Amino acid sequence: MENEQRIVELLAETLIKFDRMIDEQKQTNNRLQKLEEGMNKLNLQTTENTRAIIKLANEVENIAHLHERVTKLEKAVYK
Repeated sequence: MENEQRIVELLAETLIKFDRMIDEQKQTNNRLQKLEEGMNKLNLQTTENTRAIIKLANEVENIAHLHERVTKLEKAVYK
């Protein structure tokens, strides 16, 4: 009888621990899902920023070459 009672207690403790493990696993899965969502948002933002930087670099390059174009135009006009 004592052994049966002890077995029941051990099984109950085991079930309680399994329930805790399942809860922890759910919490971990939720945190991972939020992390993945955050990473996706950051990746999208990084892509948008990269495009904006490339566009800005092209504009800067155009401005940098503006002097050369104006000089060529002046030479052609004031010959």
